[in-house]
Amino acid sequence: MQINKMSSPEKALDFDIRRTIILSLYLKEWSMPEYRVIMTKPEMGVYIEIYYFPSMNDLTPARFATVGLSHSVRKSGKPSETEWMLALNPDMGQESIDRVFSYFCDLIAHNLEHMRSSDVPRVMTESALAPENWTTKALLIDELRGESEDFEEINIGEDIISVLWVIPITSKEAGIVLQDGIDAFDAYMENLPYSIIDPTRPDE
Repeated sequence: MQINKMSSPEKALDFDIRRTIILSLYLKEWSMPEYRVIMTKPEMGVYIEIYYFPSMNDLTPARFATVGLSHSVRKSGKPSETEWMLALNPDMGQESIDRVFSYFCDLIAHNLEHMRSSDVPRVMTESALAPENWTTKALLIDELRGESEDFEEINIGEDIISVLWVIPITSKEAGIVLQDGIDAFDAYMENLPYSIIDPTRPDE
């Protein structure tokens, strides 16, 4: 019999506790997940689970959310201390679940390799890795909006983590955040006739 282990029993137990607490909050808000992808990078001690929570109706978004990103250490040596959530309209911008999972994993890997902190708001400029059908090929990482306040501060032992919102944005929207700040971006989105969770909105 072969038993799959993480790097140590202590780390495995810590992760199990972390999963229990974080996933229970997700389940409470978003119901049952439909799929899970596990992202590992043993040489960096990375073990992250990504869950897909399908849209419950035409008015609620589909969500992809991490468990374990907060436990991962950046290349800089600093722990992430955050989980990520990506919300999309029900058709996910005419992309498959697998394609979105793949993109989300690419973003997480880039975050751990190149970002030195979890400070927000943070903009990632346009990337060729973004799904082909999306016009929103840049990215904004910011505090959650419109979700449970329970996600703002999750206590796990001595750790305090938060869930951040990963938002696909257009090149124009990225420019607004970088030049004028997050408040200007929020004001722009309020006047836009497209939803912030629609990744195919025009780049106008």
